[in-house]
Amino acid sequence: MNTFVSSLWISLISMGLVFISLLLLAWLMSLMTSIFRDRAPAAQAPAVSAPAPTGDDDKPRAAALAVAVALAEQAQSSARPLVSPEPTIIGAWQLGMRTRQMTQKGEMRRRQ
Repeated sequence: MNTFVSSLWISLISMGLVFISLLLLAWLMSLMTSIFRDRAPAAQAPAVSAPAPTGDDDKPRAAALAVAVALAEQAQSSARPLVSPEPTIIGAWQLGMRTRQMTQKGEMRRRQ
């Protein structure tokens, strides 16, 4: 019974160390993130703003632009559909030799 209690204490201590180390690592990562974060002053931050939509005329123009971009990308694409090769018919001699080689390799693995 003494070894059982000892093993429980060892398991409890080791699990506690694992969880404490995980919490310590998480705390160190958050500390390093807060220290080394890139902070740009508000005055130097680039102000990028998109122009506000002026009316319903923007939606058809955006759709036309999207179609034009898609067609241009499709025209530049060099991808072609994959064509699967025709299956080759092997002779009985070749099939017998391959089977013998596979059997020999299997026997070698079993011996090791």
